[in-house]
Amino acid sequence: MKIKKLPLLFVFSFALMSCGKATGFNDVKKVVDEISSAPLFPYYRVAGYLDFNNEVMTVDATFDKTPSTDTFVPYARYNDGFYCPSASTAESAEGKDNTMIYMMASRSYWLRAPLRLTKDNFYRVDEKGKENKTCGHYILEHIITSYIDEPGAINPSSNKMKYEILDNGGFAFVGEESHTIFRIDNYPYYPDVATHPELDEWDPDFPLPCYANQVNAKVYVRFEYNKDGWLVKESLRTADYDYQKASAAQVALESTYSYKFE
Repeated sequence: MKIKKLPLLFVFSFALMSCGKATGFNDVKKVVDEISSAPLFPYYRVAGYLDFNNEVMTVDATFDKTPSTDTFVPYARYNDGFYCPSASTAESAEGKDNTMIYMMASRSYWLRAPLRLTKDNFYRVDEKGKENKTCGHYILEHIITSYIDEPGAINPSSNKMKYEILDNGGFAFVGEESHTIFRIDNYPYYPDVATHPELDEWDPDFPLPCYANQVNAKVYVRFEYNKDGWLVKESLRTADYDYQKASAAQVALESTYSYKFE
């Protein structure tokens, strides 16, 4: 028996997922290359759920606080990220490879997918043609196909990221029965100790998410972005997911996003 029942809207959401026209990386990159990287810092709202380990968690939260460049702010509105010197190479620390900034940008609520894709942060390579591990394309592909790099992986043909162009001008990144290792992590939610006294040992200089679990499974996963490059929906379910079953081995999650520009 699950601890909380899902609203019917969420139970049937996977049957109602948007579909687009299958395409390739180059076509999606052409669309993203037209998206301006002008600074934008909207408030945003997340609504969604997580069904995992026989428990259902829901979220409906607004992120509207002013972000900071030197610490983490609970419920901070969108930010493009900031440098993380401890994770940077000497070259990037000198500003020669400013894509390192993307690793600290705002991410999706459950799977830490990029919240915004633009011509500057989507696909970056170094002088040797090696893709930067903090750019949007790399992060999305890693979430969807990470098992392909594991020792002993047989690299099935299903372990690949697929691309779609949506009817509304947006685009999507998709995995279908892709065997991956992913982390469920409500990254943007750093609790406000004023309203969560039970977390009085939480350190803003070393923040930890309220919820984090690593999962190794075959999944259907989808990330949809609008024509302006903003994430509007993330969804994932294990291949054998059945809401009526009580199984700790299955997972389903979804979050949708709306933005307010002021």
